Amino acid sequence: MYRVMLADDEPIMRKALQSLIKWEDLDCQVVYTAANGNDVMEHLGEMAPDILVTDIQMPGKDGIALAEYIWENKLPVKVIILTAFADFSYAQSAIKYNVVEYVTKTGAFEGLIQAVENCKALLKEARSAEDPEARKAKEENFFKGVFDGSIYEDIPKRSRALGLELDTYRVLLFQFLLEKGLDQKRSLRIQDGLCNFFAMAFGKDLIQGVFLRKDLYCAVVRCTGAHTEEWLKITCAEIMDMTDNFMELYSYIGTSGLQTEIEMLPEAYAQASAALKHSACEDSEKMVFYTDKLDEKAMDAVNPDTRQALVKACLSYIEEHYQEGITVSDIARAVGTSASYLSRVFKEITGATVIQSMNQKRLGKAKNYLDTTDMKIYEIADALGFENITYFSRFFKKYTGMSPKEYKECH
Repeated sequence: MYRVMLADDEPIMRKALQSLIKWEDLDCQVVYTAANGNDVMEHLGEMAPDILVTDIQMPGKDGIALAEYIWENKLPVKVIILTAFADFSYAQSAIKYNVVEYVTKTGAFEGLIQAVENCKALLKEARSAEDPEARKAKEENFFKGVFDGSIYEDIPKRSRALGLELDTYRVLLFQFLLEKGLDQKRSLRIQDGLCNFFAMAFGKDLIQGVFLRKDLYCAVVRCTGAHTEEWLKITCAEIMDMTDNFMELYSYIGTSGLQTEIEMLPEAYAQASAALKHSACEDSEKMVFYTDKLDEKAMDAVNPDTRQALVKACLSYIEEHYQEGITVSDIARAVGTSASYLSRVFKEITGATVIQSMNQKRLGKAKNYLDTTDMKIYEIADALGFENITYFSRFFKKYTGMSPKEYKECH
């Protein structure tokens, strides 16, 4: 089903757009209706529409400005522009920014249904024309980015753009003890062999598998219905037997808790990392499932002074790097611990999460820029490490209840 966003500054037109078109018959779902161009900008990333139907003249950003933004940022959104008059003076700009259709408003929105069908055809063509290898590479890069912390915003949106669906899953980390001095050629052969075996062992339940290092393989595995914890143990035992007996690779496995939301991928990876660390300890099972007790045990082993020093180092790193779009994983690597452990210690000592502390730092600096400088909002967004003005505006409104522009006008 295609996701549609509607935008018009007249309430009666928004209602008409929703009710006069049988969207379900077009295999479409209206995910958001916006009252103006700024409203579209604030929700474009969150709603991730496939098709935007927008009035050409609205307060704030008009339809052409929205089309320009989508075109410049290479967003996978097809644009249909509506106008009250048969005036095609904007047609040249519409064509320039790859607007699919320029439709005049009539009582029944004549032409809009065909415009939507044209958008759907273009979307289908783009998806089917994509090279399978290129698509596979995009999916692998997505998961790698989530696991190394470089992708931390709009994870659901990015996954939808790739057509990825995660319902109930676990993240598994396999660490292999490789021989010293292993040359690259043999390392690649080992990786190819392991990838093939993992694909065979998990079958269609292997959502994605990627090597994060030459000795570290990460698998995202679907775990629904009959795919119980016992099933996973049996499957992983078969994998370990194979690697031990046929490839002479001793392996350890760390398994996350069961997850049901794709935005929990980073946390699932952190859980698998904690379980893997415990698995590799002496006198431990070769396969360990994550539980909260693993982190509690780690916390008990660290004295209060060390934990205070860890929090201080975390705050210092935030102070120096908050404008770089850092993640909890980045900070954890910098201070020499796991993201899961750092999060627990930080919350226990400060009462706030690491994310909350980073956001408060960025919010304070944003207010300072707005209060004391003539910087444009997009310049402030860039200075604070936001990917674009849309993410920054949504972030600012979430914590202040107003957009950056509204805040500046009030101060």
